[in-house]
Amino acid sequence: MKPLEGIKVVDMTHVLAGPYCGYQLGLLGADVVKVESPRGDMIRMWGTEPAQLEQRITDKFAVQNAGKRSIVVDIRTEEGSQVIKRMVRDADVFVENFRPGAVAKYGLDYESLKQENEKLVYVSISAFGQTGPLGHRPGFDDVVQATSGYMSTNDWGEGPLRTGGPVLDYSTGLHATSATLAALMLRDRTGEAQRVDVAMQDVAMLLINLDTSAAATTGTIPGLEDNRTGTMLGRYPTKDGYVMLAGYLRHHCRTICQAIGLKEIANEQLASMHPRNPELEAKIEARLQEKTTAEWDVIFQEAGVVAGGVKNLNEVLETGQAEARHLFSTAKSPAADFTITNAGYLLNNEPLAHSESRGVPRLGQQTSEVLTECGFAETEINLMLEQGIVAGH
Repeated sequence: MKPLEGIKVVDMTHVLAGPYCGYQLGLLGADVVKVESPRGDMIRMWGTEPAQLEQRITDKFAVQNAGKRSIVVDIRTEEGSQVIKRMVRDADVFVENFRPGAVAKYGLDYESLKQENEKLVYVSISAFGQTGPLGHRPGFDDVVQATSGYMSTNDWGEGPLRTGGPVLDYSTGLHATSATLAALMLRDRTGEAQRVDVAMQDVAMLLINLDTSAAATTGTIPGLEDNRTGTMLGRYPTKDGYVMLAGYLRHHCRTICQAIGLKEIANEQLASMHPRNPELEAKIEARLQEKTTAEWDVIFQEAGVVAGGVKNLNEVLETGQAEARHLFSTAKSPAADFTITNAGYLLNNEPLAHSESRGVPRLGQQTSEVLTECGFAETEINLMLEQGIVAGH
């Protein structure tokens, strides 16, 4: 049994942050219906594989939309917006990630949908939120990294850097999932509809919480950082790559020195190390460049010290740790079989995994199925298909 079995989600989101929220809810057991425009989610065409592009199911689409049911509705038409209203009548959650105010033009705002379902959890995900002087602005992950102060904390002397990932999209999706679960609990306690407002910029500022709180309290912002902030604290080159050392406390430094074979430094106090930092750093650097990153990583692992090799993703997968943690499932589709991530945690020692019985949906694959469940007659469905109000296979 999964926590959200019996919960219905109308997922009218696109690209990454919103769909990842819907995907997480689906992993928890919810029935997630993805509402797409006649053009489809733009990320369906993010890829280079001809077979995937032909089916409009790319790997980048699959990783946050597997397990959902796809329905195509043109909400720009009055009839299309009415379809969405009928869908939410027996839904528990409605999720959208358009610019604030955009869906209100089609009568799909919170106040309107609450009239259709007085117990609906309505979730909005946007760049800057539904309120405030910047709420109207559009934005994607890379833009919000810049506007939120997040990029400014990733400046190593060559200008602010955008973090890959895209970390803000996925962290916002996870944050929206948490907020949705909280709203469902509150809905069940009060019996009333709930409004969730998640902003990517808020999430970005939470990710750098130490710096955000300091700036809000004292006006102090972090200065330029380096990849090394102290003796045995930071990134060091090896024979073929890099390692990270985390010598925050004396015993951390001692065990690192013992592991790399500098026992003459191991028993020194941190206070005595600081005046001799250039000398000690030279010794540490020279020693670390005697071996490869992989060799040092094995040594650090066996010694149990807080240090590790800088790996690429293939090297991480080769360790077997992700497999042991049941991080992946297989999602089938007409275009390809995709390896996708699960929820990322264990519940009662079991992963919350993608169900292989539900693959990655083609555009509008379940349109007729979902509309029938909502009470539309076959003649109504066929007429809407003919008029282009809905589309499907």
